[in-house]
Amino acid sequence: MKTTKLLLLLTLFLTLLQSCTKDPKPYNNVPLNTYYYLTAWQLNQTPYFTNRSFDTISFTSDKGDTLTFVKTKTDTTWYCERNSTNPSNLNEDCYQTIHNSYITIKGIGSFDVKHSRKISYKDLTDIIEITFNNIYFLLDQNWISPSFGYKYFIGQYQINNLNYSNALYAYSILGDTNSLKMVINKDFGAIRVFDVNEKWSFYKP
Repeated sequence: MKTTKLLLLLTLFLTLLQSCTKDPKPYNNVPLNTYYYLTAWQLNQTPYFTNRSFDTISFTSDKGDTLTFVKTKTDTTWYCERNSTNPSNLNEDCYQTIHNSYITIKGIGSFDVKHSRKISYKDLTDIIEITFNNIYFLLDQNWISPSFGYKYFIGQYQINNLNYSNALYAYSILGDTNSLKMVINKDFGAIRVFDVNEKWSFYKP
């Protein structure tokens, strides 16, 4: 029992250490910035940054078209903001964004994924952004958890006789259920996208 408690405390400590670190060295005695990193748990809310089999993603439409995307790179950028109103304090809080870029190798379309600790738009935190064929979807990573109580959580969702668990709707305009929608879950990411004239469904070739 004591060993289990020690392991849990060590895991918690390492997670906190990973998610928030200081610059390794000050520059000209300027106070150190604080960097907030995405944790392994956060990145695991979609498969795009943790599952190599999702380096290639394919979708088919109800009209018989196919789109296949291949990841070209993963990069990190930072959203930084001053953490003090004191003009002599130049310290900033910087929040990590991990971004996957894709090229289209079959069909005509586009795909893009970002996961951010914080973005400037409405000061939102812990955000997943997915762009499919220039349709932009934004959702809170916590919505993907069934325990969060997200009101557009679906649960089981079926596509072509395949059942997906813990699915939810995301909308192209936040809070507007009349806008274009996407169905997403933790294990497969975007599993269906409702475009203006057709529906696209995820599949593995």
